[in-house]
Amino acid sequence: MKSLRLLTWLDVRRTICRKTYYGSKLPDGVVRIRCFSDALEIGLKNDQSIENANNTLKEWFGDWYQEDQSIIQLDLGDATLPVEFILGEEASTIDISIRPFWEEIAYIENDSEIKNVIEKQVKLPDAYTEKPNLIAFYSFKGGVGRTLNLAAHLFALLDRAKELDLSINVLVIDADLEAPGLTYWNRSEKQQPSVSLIDFLEVYHYSPIEREQTLSLFAREVKKSSKYEGKSTVYFLPACLDDDQLLDTPILPEQLVRSPDGAWEWGNAIHSLGKAVGADYVFIDLRAGLSEISSPIIFDPRIQRFLVTTITEQSVIGTSLVLEQIGRVAPPEERVDDKSYYEPCLLISMLMPELKSLPAFEDALVRFQSAYAQPEEDNLYATRLEIKETYFAQELLYINNWEDSRLKLSPTSVMNVAKEWAKEQLVIPNEQELQSKSTKEHQEIVEVRRLRDLCQQYEYAEQGRGEDLLVTEPLKNLATNFRDELPHVVSIGAKGAGKTFNYIQLSRFKYWESFLNRIDNTIQESQLKTHIFPFLESTNIKDNAKTVINEARNEVISALGDSVPEFLPSEYVDRIKRAIATENWSEPQWTEFWIGQIAKAIGVNPETHSPNILSSINRDLKDRGLRIIFLFDGLEDIFPNIASINQEKIALKALIDDLPKRLSEIRQSNLGVIIFVRRDFLRYTITQNLKQFENLYLSYDLSWDQDSFLRLVFWICSQSQVIDASLTEINSLSKQNILERLEKLWGKRLGSDNSKEAYTASWIFAALTDFNGRLQARDIVRLLLHAADITVERTKEVQFEKWSTSRLLPPQAIRRALKPCSEKKVQEAKDEYLSFKTWVEDKLPKYNSSERKIPFGVEQFEMDQPTVRMLEEMGVIYEDKEKDSEARFYMPEIFREGLGFSGTGARPRILVLKRKVLGKGIL
Repeated sequence: MKSLRLLTWLDVRRTICRKTYYGSKLPDGVVRIRCFSDALEIGLKNDQSIENANNTLKEWFGDWYQEDQSIIQLDLGDATLPVEFILGEEASTIDISIRPFWEEIAYIENDSEIKNVIEKQVKLPDAYTEKPNLIAFYSFKGGVGRTLNLAAHLFALLDRAKELDLSINVLVIDADLEAPGLTYWNRSEKQQPSVSLIDFLEVYHYSPIEREQTLSLFAREVKKSSKYEGKSTVYFLPACLDDDQLLDTPILPEQLVRSPDGAWEWGNAIHSLGKAVGADYVFIDLRAGLSEISSPIIFDPRIQRFLVTTITEQSVIGTSLVLEQIGRVAPPEERVDDKSYYEPCLLISMLMPELKSLPAFEDALVRFQSAYAQPEEDNLYATRLEIKETYFAQELLYINNWEDSRLKLSPTSVMNVAKEWAKEQLVIPNEQELQSKSTKEHQEIVEVRRLRDLCQQYEYAEQGRGEDLLVTEPLKNLATNFRDELPHVVSIGAKGAGKTFNYIQLSRFKYWESFLNRIDNTIQESQLKTHIFPFLESTNIKDNAKTVINEARNEVISALGDSVPEFLPSEYVDRIKRAIATENWSEPQWTEFWIGQIAKAIGVNPETHSPNILSSINRDLKDRGLRIIFLFDGLEDIFPNIASINQEKIALKALIDDLPKRLSEIRQSNLGVIIFVRRDFLRYTITQNLKQFENLYLSYDLSWDQDSFLRLVFWICSQSQVIDASLTEINSLSKQNILERLEKLWGKRLGSDNSKEAYTASWIFAALTDFNGRLQARDIVRLLLHAADITVERTKEVQFEKWSTSRLLPPQAIRRALKPCSEKKVQEAKDEYLSFKTWVEDKLPKYNSSERKIPFGVEQFEMDQPTVRMLEEMGVIYEDKEKDSEARFYMPEIFREGLGFSGTGARPRILVLKRKVLGKGIL
């Protein structure tokens, strides 16, 4: 049998619907097309239009259209469908409007190029301007926990109302007219309803009296079965009153929608009933599957819609299909932001830890995010679809009634998710909102200016600003591990990670014991003082920082006595550079050189004490009753050609590898070193066992996880005296406490607190982190700086007046701040990595912006294997090895914008990859 294409006239109709976007885009000269079981009618303006109509039918149906006979050949036997051309018809002045049915929505094209066609076809309903709020629960498959999730959200809302001592009215409707679950739950209640949803459909559609009067009378009946929870009241409308009624349903929701101008009438009907009852919220349990009983609600953007699914393949396929259809009629983002409409929310249920570790779980997330409408902004971490996760609980498998469900839901993750939602619905009144709006706005903008000014000072540590130390994990580890002995460690960090900042802050303490006491106030300062000696420094150090460093040095020189010559750091730098240029030393010779420079600094002649100079230094310090820790920074200034000059490599290796080892061999050493080195320099010096070297000093590695990121932001707020942040509480607050406190700075979400936008803290952390999970302190400060500057300079543009009641930095200011951060990040990376600079400046400009898209293949941008490895090590690109296609490389936000890449189409996969790098709880 040949391949079947057109079995019946319905297949012809489907082809025409698809080609014309459900009749909204007809061929030139064609006025209408109607397909019946016995003929295809095509209305034409005049006989000149016949030729174009014939050509169109040939294009659509190929050989199946027989022009000479005006028939379309069907694939069952010799069956045909006649084509009739009707001349002289006038074009309709009424646009064809798509109704919220699966079969009609399916023919809307998602292509943005025909967006205007879609907007004409789909006339979104007018937003509700008054209560009640409608909340619907739907699932593609049954048995995935849809009804349980509705119950959890209902209970959570009632509990939240009790918590706030509020009175709310809730109407619950079982709209599953084929397999009503809530209706059967409710049959164990003493007070039974006197009317059903089937009754409501019939009286609303065929009301024998005025509709307003009908609604009032029906609402009175609904109220007879009220149930009380604290100050709140719950009404329940079952699908049916008995099984016989369920078997005879002449009026279904689709009948309301098919009426003239009734596209969104089912939502209007429920809203009207809720209003008549006096409800604040209406919960709707929908029919599962692709049913027209549910579709008018599923497609209505005025309703908060929760789609419940598991990650079984059938559920993922079906739910993705539903999301794609909803996405075809998704409202403009700005209408979601202003609360006129809602995006759907996906609830993944019945998860288990082992399921989440499978690739299938990550794949499901990508498929869900890809299926729904994508944000208009070109930001990889923006998403229009919020996804929440709940875990499997055995006790939820068997539930018979409302009381049983409340009891069994209480300890589960299903209830936890519902509680978070309920908090967003019922918010504690903000006392600050009672203040004078103009006074408060002025006060807030003053605070934003303070934040901007402080971040400007702290963007570069070389300024030496700030006397208060942020106690990070590496500093805690230094204090913990070296209370009784002196450190001989290397602190590794990328550019902007905080090396120079920590160098200056340690110098500010002058004594190691003062530093220990700052970290742990229980430690008493001893009589013995261990001096901190800033030995080598960055050439970019500014006057304020120089003062701090020189004061620390002078303390050491004073303790050493008059026999020690004046310490001039430039002389030491000159000696190092001269040795690099003129000598051809081995690594041991360079080690002796470094020890010799330390000896000179404290007045010991290295030539008279060689070869046991290190022991001589230590003995000399003991005799004087002194202990000194030497700090090394600014090594990138001394070794600018580390990638190409061998002597620089050897000299640095001797300093960071050999010197700490030699010092560690001395028993009860009075000499310590802390060497701050840029991470990329290790590639050229530690050519063997690099990972082992990094692990050796991992405790002092200057990296930032989410906890330290949040504490840094809180510390900045305390320094700028904003959001009532206090330095004294920074170490006592839990991560959750800090998250909540920072909501005053940037809000809970990048939108209103009950929006579907990303959580602000998670968004910023993910956006500033590369694909190796690395985040730099400078990037954090910089983003706050630019966000504050944008807020101050473009107050109206970023709607500061609107947002100032709940936060200092508006969402738009934070989003816009990412681009300048990314551009500076790329510039700094070019300074650090010569091969990166070459690729960016020589290779990348050959490709225009339309070609720079994520994901991409490395061959597209002339990346050889060394370049690929370099970019992967930098965290600039990431290879998705689960993909087979060449275009499997991705780029994080912190580099993407600065490199001019677009990532809109890659957004769902980027989110999954970042989750792998940062952990499940971040995005």
